[in-house]
Amino acid sequence: MPTPPLPEIPARHSHWLLDPMVSVLPLAVVIGVVGALVVESFRLAMDGLLHLYSSQSHLVAAAAAIPPWARVLVPTLEATAAGLTMWLGQRWLRRPRGPEYMEAVRVGDGELPVAPNLVRTGSSLLAVSGGITIGREGTMIQLAALVASLAGRLPRARAEHRRLTVACGAAAGFAAAYHAPIAGTLFVAEIILGGLQLRAMAPVLVAAVMGELTTQTLFAGGALYMAQAVPPLGFAEVLAGSLIGVAAGLIGPAFLWLLDAARHRTQALVRWLPLRFALAGLVIGLLSAVRPEVWGNGFSTVQALLQDPWVPGVLALVTLLRLLAVTTASAAGIPGGVLTPTLALGGAMGLLLMHALPLGSAGPQADTLWTLVGMGSLLAATTHAPAMSAIMMFEITRDYNVVLATLPACVLASVLGSLLRPRSVYDEALGLKPGGGGEADEPADEAGPGPSKS
Repeated sequence: MPTPPLPEIPARHSHWLLDPMVSVLPLAVVIGVVGALVVESFRLAMDGLLHLYSSQSHLVAAAAAIPPWARVLVPTLEATAAGLTMWLGQRWLRRPRGPEYMEAVRVGDGELPVAPNLVRTGSSLLAVSGGITIGREGTMIQLAALVASLAGRLPRARAEHRRLTVACGAAAGFAAAYHAPIAGTLFVAEIILGGLQLRAMAPVLVAAVMGELTTQTLFAGGALYMAQAVPPLGFAEVLAGSLIGVAAGLIGPAFLWLLDAARHRTQALVRWLPLRFALAGLVIGLLSAVRPEVWGNGFSTVQALLQDPWVPGVLALVTLLRLLAVTTASAAGIPGGVLTPTLALGGAMGLLLMHALPLGSAGPQADTLWTLVGMGSLLAATTHAPAMSAIMMFEITRDYNVVLATLPACVLASVLGSLLRPRSVYDEALGLKPGGGGEADEPADEAGPGPSKS
């Protein structure tokens, strides 16, 4: 199926009032506000479930506060409940899954069904609140896009209007989840729309800004991570960062291959979805019995990397365990995202490389820099979105100095990653052919294509 134009205005609709860019602008303001509210609602619901078994405010802290046997039990039970929710919901609805927001924009008509998405949201909520190593942000963005889809179902609204409103919802959800409105806009431009479509950016940017503004105003938002300030950089640091980018360009495709191979093998061996989820929870629980840092999307791990010194051996062990846990969750098809887990793996990669190859400066500030460069470059290698990845590192820390090192690293990682594996992590999820076009391969099985890749 060819990629739908987004949007081209027919001659008979050339009047500016009928231009989707203009007509969607007021709606983008509402989408931004409401999108931020649903993102925060999901976050609050997750915190409520977490407090049922822990007084801690973060998953890693909760895991560290309970004995190892409980670290095994909690993810197993929560993953089983998530699997039963998904399975029963699919049987009740008599449909395997609803389209994700990227499908709705790239190869669909901009409509997201309510019931399948709510079932998926409930399953994801149970999984992430139980410490499953998967990102919660993918579900947050999906919820914001769902609200936008409902808002776009106006009388006589054309398909390009609906697709654009869903794109606005995704940008608002991204901005609210990561406190990164510019990166959210670039996320839509580079990944969802498949290229920088300047005329589509006005409402998308408005939605992203309103999403972040709502979060800051009502929920005390700000920089996502507290980090050491990075001093002005020289050529040595930029060169060292570029070497991290090259390494990420090699590691990123291998990571995607691992996720893809594990998903196909797991879903072929274990067809019943609740059992697949339960086994994944058990494996993740056993891994977390070794190190509590296995729990969660990786936020706490990244925060620790940016603030505290790590012993290289401990960091390598935690990275290996988290890699196995992310692969297990993704292979089982547990709904969530891999963007934040990828950031955690990338940050650890950058720091380990600089410990092994001390080519740049050392110290706490340098550790912060190499962590951020690793995060951005591995993200770029897997998403093929270098601008979004680099700018995101600036926005999540509010430190502009990191841009000079992250931009060339992200470009190198993206180019090398796309050469070695033409399909990005999002193309893999949607079954799109190499290059991010709008032509899809054969549809996935009843479990869907795996977790939302955000």
